[in-house]
Amino acid sequence: MTEKLGLFTLAGFIIVLFQVTCEVGKQICNYSTQYYNSGKYPLPQTIIVVIIELIKLIVTLGRSKCKPPSFRADNLRQSTKFLLPSVLYAINNNIYFMGLTLVPPPIWLILTSFRTVVTASLYKFLLKREITVMQFVGALCIVLSIVVAKLGDIAGVGSGPSIPPVAFLLAAIASFNSVGAALYTESLFKKEGENFLEQQFWMYFYGIIVAGMVHIVTIGEMSLTSWTGNIAEVGINVKLYLVVGLFFGGIGGLVCAAILKRLDNIVKEYSGAAANMFTAFLCSYLFPEKFQFTIYIFLAMCLLFTGIFLYEFMKAKPKPVLPQTSDESKSPLLSEKS
Repeated sequence: MTEKLGLFTLAGFIIVLFQVTCEVGKQICNYSTQYYNSGKYPLPQTIIVVIIELIKLIVTLGRSKCKPPSFRADNLRQSTKFLLPSVLYAINNNIYFMGLTLVPPPIWLILTSFRTVVTASLYKFLLKREITVMQFVGALCIVLSIVVAKLGDIAGVGSGPSIPPVAFLLAAIASFNSVGAALYTESLFKKEGENFLEQQFWMYFYGIIVAGMVHIVTIGEMSLTSWTGNIAEVGINVKLYLVVGLFFGGIGGLVCAAILKRLDNIVKEYSGAAANMFTAFLCSYLFPEKFQFTIYIFLAMCLLFTGIFLYEFMKAKPKPVLPQTSDESKSPLLSEKS
């Protein structure tokens, strides 16, 4: 079993620093791509999702030394179990890019933190796993962080333009999708005897197909601009933001997923929350008319940090397994003989 690293080790600190950099870079670049292009992406967002999935597939093939899994009929049938999470992730990725056209990244990340509440509820009431009272308090803190983020609009001290109701709806859909996909994918990846890189290959292979179908269904017409957008007309800075955003969304995400296996879950959650904090500071500096770091946003992030701490750190302790005595360890036949 791989030994988990804590935050207060050199390797753990470097991993967290890299993960935070990737996450902040992804959020800032993706938002800048449409911010500096009159509120729209230079490529259709559905095409951006296809490209990100393609990057992940290419990197996965490289990691497997260009040896893809077999496309035999029986193997293809087995691989269709990865179709459902591919659909959910394709929907979520498109919702994410749509969400960034409605609210800046820090607000979107606060809204989608609702997924922790969904996870706790599913664990408790559907999967019948033990959830402590303090974990529910943590989930409540996360819900309150969303409410406090909205209070600024109500009090007239908003962090920028008011949060549209459709952003709440999209964040709720994304939260449910994310939890469902994560639980299902976790059960698939934990199956023994299956190659992890092959599992990832099928995930991204079907991801490209599903994302491509989403694009075809939503474009409405088969013109050249429906595939290329206005990428040829935009400035070099927008193209640079797009390329860097694709890098962090594709390669950065894969690398982080691989190296974060070495970290305790609480460190992963806090690195994500820390990335949101840095993103908020940068957004308030780079896009002041869209986002200001107000007292309400500060309180919302404090509640979010507290909620993550309570949910991840106050889990029920596993029940100790009592060692068998020498008499109990004997087989029934030996017991009769004695």
